[in-house]
Amino acid sequence: MKLQYAGLLGFVSVGAGYNFTPRYDGTLYFGVLSETFGGSSVYVQTLSYKSSWDLFRPGLLGPITPKAGASLNWGYTNNTFRRLPEHYPEKYYFQNRLHIAPFYGAEWKREFAAESSISAIGLYAEMSTLDAYLLEFFRTKYVTIDKIWNLALGITIYFN
Repeated sequence: MKLQYAGLLGFVSVGAGYNFTPRYDGTLYFGVLSETFGGSSVYVQTLSYKSSWDLFRPGLLGPITPKAGASLNWGYTNNTFRRLPEHYPEKYYFQNRLHIAPFYGAEWKREFAAESSISAIGLYAEMSTLDAYLLEFFRTKYVTIDKIWNLALGITIYFN
C-alpha cells in the first residue's frame, strides 16, 4: 500500500502494489488534483501503473535502496486528449492524456518482526519527469533540465 504526495500522479495518490521479484515491484495508483487537494481550478484524475527496480541488491546500502523506473500515466480532465482535436494543425501539440514518466529516487525501509501483519514501512523520495517535458527539453532551448523534474514524497506499507 502506498501513499504519494505530488510527482505527476496528482496532488495526492494512493496505490496498491506487488513485489514480483526481490528487485522489481509494480504499483497501480489513483491520483487526484483538485481545488481541495492541491488548490487547482482544474479537476484532474490520474490512473498510473508504476514499474520500479532496485538499482542495487537489498541491504547493500543499509536501509536505503536507490530505485529507478517509469510509470504509464493516464490523465483525465476536461482538457486532456489522446488525439489532437481537429481545430489544431497536425502535430501542433503533443497528446496529453497518456504519458510515460521516468523517475529515479531512493527508499528508506524499516523492517518489523516476522509475526506482525505489517512487515515494513518505507519512506521514499523520487524525481520524475514526463515524456513531453523530455521532448521539449531536447527540441527547444527554452526548456532547461532544471525545469522538467518534479519531486514526489511517499510512504509504503509492506504487508506479510
